[in-house]
This record gives sequence, C-alpha cells and structure tokens, in this order.
Amino acid sequence: MNIVSEIVKQSYPIDEISSVNAATFKKNYLSKKKPVLIKGMANQWGATKKWDFDFLSNLNDVKDVYLLSDNFIQDDNRYKSASFKEYILQLKNAEKNNTTVKDYLTTLDIFKFYPHLKEDIDFSLFEKHTKENVVNAWIGPPNTISGFHADTANNVYAQIKGRKMFIICSTAFNKTMYPSKKHIYGAVASNVDINNFDASKYPEFKNNKFISVVLEPGDVLYVPQNWWHYVQALDYSISISNFGYTKKELYTLILKERIMQSLHKRGYYKPNNCFCCEKQ
Repeated sequence: MNIVSEIVKQSYPIDEISSVNAATFKKNYLSKKKPVLIKGMANQWGATKKWDFDFLSNLNDVKDVYLLSDNFIQDDNRYKSASFKEYILQLKNAEKNNTTVKDYLTTLDIFKFYPHLKEDIDFSLFEKHTKENVVNAWIGPPNTISGFHADTANNVYAQIKGRKMFIICSTAFNKTMYPSKKHIYGAVASNVDINNFDASKYPEFKNNKFISVVLEPGDVLYVPQNWWHYVQALDYSISISNFGYTKKELYTLILKERIMQSLHKRGYYKPNNCFCCEKQ
C-alpha cells in the first residue's frame, strides 16, 4: 500500500528562512542538528540560471556514469553504465515529447568531470564549518525515489531545476524507522518502503513525527547528520548535494567508514548483505 500522501498529510512544516549568514547558520541549525529550508538561497547561482538539459548536453561527454531506477534503497535494482550526453539527451527528448524515462543519474561527482562548473555554485555558508566536502549531482525524470535512509554526514541540498519532495524524520525515532542491517557506505537504510507499506511488519512507523517540504528551483535544504529522509522527484530535475565533514570527523567518522567499506569489499564485513555488491 502506498502511504506517501498519508505521511505528507500528517507531516509538520519545516522551518523556513529567506537568508542567513554562516555564523547564524552554524549557531541555529548546524550545531543544533535542526533542519531548515533556505528559500531562494541559490536563485542567483550560475547553476540555477544556466543549468538545464540543453546546457548539460553541450558539455564534453563522459562515458562512465551510472544510472539507477525505481527505489534504490528498498528495491532490488541494479546500476547501468551509460554515456552522460546520451542520457541527458534522453531526458531532454522525454521532457519535450512527454514520454517516460525511468532511469536516473545519482551521486555524480560532477566537478571531477567538469571542474569549471564549480564557479556556478556557492556552498560557502556550509563549507566555512567543514574540512572536507563531497559534492554530487542528481539528475533525472519525475517520480524517481530515494527511500528512507540516514546519511552519516550533514547534507546541504540545492535544487537547481524542477521540484523535489523531502520527508524528514528525527534521530529520536531511530528505533521505529526500522533500520536495515544491510551495509551501505556512508548511511543507514530503513526497511520501510512507504510506496509499498506493510503495516504488519512496521506497526509503529506511522506514529513517528515527520517533516515534509517541496523544494523549488533555487531552494536549499539542510538535512542534519543521521536524520532520516525520503526523496521523490516531482519534475524533471537537477540537484546538487554537499556532504560536509569536520576536521574531527576526518579522523573518526570517515576513517571508520572507509575501513568498514574496505573490509566489506574484501568479504570480511557483511559479505553479500549490502546495497552495493548485489547491484553491480
């Protein structure tokens, strides 16, 4: 049973501000692990002004990008390799002709391939408080889904094109988010699929307190470290996420995660019980 609309209906609105400086952002939100929507923060970014499928299709091609479909977190789907340009042209044609595309481009290290595009974004509000940042692009059609999961890093998420809906849940509800025991690098997945919900398996899930928000182009969302979130694209969309780590986390959190990932790849930690190997 799909309960997305039911969860949205019972959700609380997110705190929304129109502007904030780096010091206030840290004091009121980052330090308190409090989610916030910064409305229109990215409106003046070059990315928001320029990036669309026409713009991206004119970039040099990249052959080794990977696509997913459906719900990566709870569904059993597999990566597909693709050409960046061919995929963007597929999206462009689908949007123009109102046809269907299911695949989406996830966690693309876009500045590795196109370093000049760094000039088109500005995460300084966040990066003044971090030592290392991992910035990825998310590009795809409507109705793509990232099911409930909790990233181990703080995440500042900018919507560049189209709209996306987030449903967020606090760490206070960790137990009744029914965490998966599967290994996933840099995150914890929930066993709950709200698009195919089974109340008999997860009887307390609906009692959790949820926050929901729809991001429009130019909006920036802060999702605190370890907070659960579900993401669904409402339109053809382009998004940029920035996972930030403090100096302390470089030698604690990241080091630990890299060791566990290395052990996993060698078959010493949760072999064949993961969201990576079975989807290669």
